[in-house]
Amino acid sequence: MSETRVVRRTQEQRTAETRGALFEAAVRAISRLGYSRASNAEIADEAGVSRGAITHHFTTRAAFIAEVVRWVFQQEVVAYQDLQREWGTGSRVSDWPQISWEVLSRPSGVAVLEIFVASRSDPELAALIKPVQAEIEELAVTAFLDRLGAKVRDTTAIRLVVWAMHGMSIGRDFIDDPNAMRDSVILLSNMLERLAPNGTLEELLGSPPPS
Repeated sequence: MSETRVVRRTQEQRTAETRGALFEAAVRAISRLGYSRASNAEIADEAGVSRGAITHHFTTRAAFIAEVVRWVFQQEVVAYQDLQREWGTGSRVSDWPQISWEVLSRPSGVAVLEIFVASRSDPELAALIKPVQAEIEELAVTAFLDRLGAKVRDTTAIRLVVWAMHGMSIGRDFIDDPNAMRDSVILLSNMLERLAPNGTLEELLGSPPPS
């Protein structure tokens, strides 16, 4: 009679699983309830863990929320890459509004925007969020420019696209047909296509690439 071997998870594995469950639950709760109503207890219940799990794994709520933002960005990086492969797009500036909308209009994108707004009146949260956001933007700009094959380094276009998509993801809650917001996304793509028919960032910015 053969014995069934029980594989025990290490403490490190259990910790990683708990943190991951908390991050996922925070996104769901914050996107559904808003930042202020998504309490630590609400998030823990959503994750199916003890209510003391957040304070056990993180020094403060602000530290936990900052890590949620970082975790969301890591998921978004994968989502962007998957969409580029699936759609065969991303090498033209006009591709990016629709790619970004697909990623940033998800509950995770809404949750992060809720967190950003909350940080404006929470100095502790703001102090932790701003460096994370700066790091995220730097990595996003690099990925954006590399995909375009850009010869200049300029954050103007990526900021235009990212923050327009963030704003529209919230704006759809205030219109009769939320799905109609996609028409505005397509319009922005068409505008960028007209401004840069060759698809290059240099063309969009009105500056020739360096020789």
